[in-house]
Amino acid sequence: MKILIIDQQFFIRAGLIHLITSYTSDVAIYEAPTFELAKEYLRHQSNYNLIFLDMELPDAELRPTLATIKKMAPAAHIVLFTWPRPLSDIRQALAAGVRSYLPKDASSEEAKQAIRILLQNDRYLPDESRLNDNFSRQGSAENFLSPRQLEIMQLLAQGLSNKEIATILGITEGTIRVHLSAIFKAIKVSNRTEATLWYLLRQKRLVN
Repeated sequence: MKILIIDQQFFIRAGLIHLITSYTSDVAIYEAPTFELAKEYLRHQSNYNLIFLDMELPDAELRPTLATIKKMAPAAHIVLFTWPRPLSDIRQALAAGVRSYLPKDASSEEAKQAIRILLQNDRYLPDESRLNDNFSRQGSAENFLSPRQLEIMQLLAQGLSNKEIATILGITEGTIRVHLSAIFKAIKVSNRTEATLWYLLRQKRLVN
């Protein structure tokens, strides 16, 4: 496994490296305190499995940074690794290509769980209580969704298009659009990214 950590703080990088290597020795880890150095790593090799990205780099802004990473390492699993941010910032990052979010103030147990999940290339999001926005106030919204709508949400969360979902379920794209419109209203979100985040948080709550 190949990992790139883009973070300006040495002790933060060192702590993350220590945690990762406590779970696996089969890993090559590269450190970049600036995005300029990170781009040099990306130019020479693009087959990174995980890229941990701080949201407050001294020489880069999030959206263009994510666009560059997606272009240079399209298969990488990008983890937003930063101090707690408003949910609106997390939504924007998810919409721009981030797959997981690990807050830097995570507890020891949270951090260990996150690393175990990420090393399996699964998506990680913190508990709902850490995301202090509308998503934490939608406890029973799923009760308003039909089994078909929950089925659509499951496929949507896998990143499938309306056409792909329609093919799998044997219905038309128009029917999918109608269902999605109803789902967005029921769970009080406005787009696919927010709906995906809602579903992933719901699944995490059910498992826990």
